[in-house]
Amino acid sequence: MASLVIYATQPGWAQDDSNAGFHATLGVTQGFTYGDNLGLGIPGNPNDPEEGTSSLSTTGLRLDMSSITRTQTFNFSLGGSGRYGSPASGTTLSTGFVDPFMTVLYSREGANARFNFSAAIRETDVSDVIGAEFDDDGVLIPPTDLGDLTGTGTRRTYTARVGFETGLYSPFGLRFQADSFKVEYSDTTSNSLNDFERTSAQMTALFRIDPINTAVADFRYSLYNDDTGSPDEETRTVEFGFDRDLVSGGSIAARLGYTDTDDGLPNTNDNGGTTGRLVYNGKLPNGGYSVGYSIRRTNDNEIDTLRISRNLDLPLGSISGNIGLTSLGGASPEVVGGLNYNRDTQKGSYSLQVNRAVTSDSDDEDRFSTQLSARYRHDLTPYSSLVANILYYQLDGTASSNEVSRSSLELGYQHSLTEDWFLSTGVNLRMREEENVGQGESQEIFLRLSRSFDLF
Repeated sequence: MASLVIYATQPGWAQDDSNAGFHATLGVTQGFTYGDNLGLGIPGNPNDPEEGTSSLSTTGLRLDMSSITRTQTFNFSLGGSGRYGSPASGTTLSTGFVDPFMTVLYSREGANARFNFSAAIRETDVSDVIGAEFDDDGVLIPPTDLGDLTGTGTRRTYTARVGFETGLYSPFGLRFQADSFKVEYSDTTSNSLNDFERTSAQMTALFRIDPINTAVADFRYSLYNDDTGSPDEETRTVEFGFDRDLVSGGSIAARLGYTDTDDGLPNTNDNGGTTGRLVYNGKLPNGGYSVGYSIRRTNDNEIDTLRISRNLDLPLGSISGNIGLTSLGGASPEVVGGLNYNRDTQKGSYSLQVNRAVTSDSDDEDRFSTQLSARYRHDLTPYSSLVANILYYQLDGTASSNEVSRSSLELGYQHSLTEDWFLSTGVNLRMREEENVGQGESQEIFLRLSRSFDLF
């Protein structure tokens, strides 16, 4: 059982000529796990009972192919696992062929335009915390359905993104991006899991008045729907503004516009109104800083945020952080912010990432969420090391939703057996706690052998 799977679905534009050409790699992993209550059931809960002990053997295959040239990049990944053993009595944990996935990434940059496309399909057990991604600021964000992920069953996600930009160096430029994210569940033991889908699109027109001033027009649209029978929820935004580069090396970005919301219900007051932002970015010898204020709207709330950010370049790592206040729906402001710290040492490395912000859950409800991830590696020899990983997610409670937290601690030992074979072993402790429901815990021992083969 995996505690976290992290994957990015947006390729970068920069190309590394040293990796140019066509490459294909086949990865093989053989894992053995022994643990109790893998579905994080709650003792005494008749709807989500505590499970017994499971002994499982999992064989995973992964094929990665890439083609890189000076102007374009293509990546394709395909894989899955065969799981067998003795699942706990009463669990719906799948055996046989499990956890299939496929991802496609493509990007191309021309003389005055760029294009990117990505798509992914992934299937895993509901009890696994999956789908975590990084946002545009490099912050780890949890699955939107984290608060509902209880019991066992199958969770399948579909993601797609397409974007292009023309007129990179012309007086007039145009950007477009569309995203789609869909989740489906099957064979679940919880009745709180409902299929849902989010779709969004944004078109931006840029009028480059001179080398330092750009007028901007933004048009955004988003759609949310689920299988509960509720009407679709739509949001449409139009904003106008400018970007200006300053002689000091900093910049100013300003937007002002209007958001129209529609929850699809008759005789309800939709949450339309003024939106916008004003951000100043400054340069310093060892990094930069920014100060900004923004107003955005969802179908339920107006979200006002004042934020100050700072990043530092360090000799052996980097650190960036931000702090601010966010008012949700006119309520008293709450502290938000984050910290991202990475550092290499003579005997390994460590990193820490903390973030608190407003996110929308799988029911399209705005909630404050807190995420923490930390990783530490200590090298014992050139071929072996000790590792520790900590993950913690929390969704604050609302008038209609319970507070939910999820955490995991993995302690392990890694060793390169040969040039081709890699071994990792350790323990994984997981916990899920829901307000007014209870707490489920799981302890797991794992052993994995892995190897990759260069086919081309």
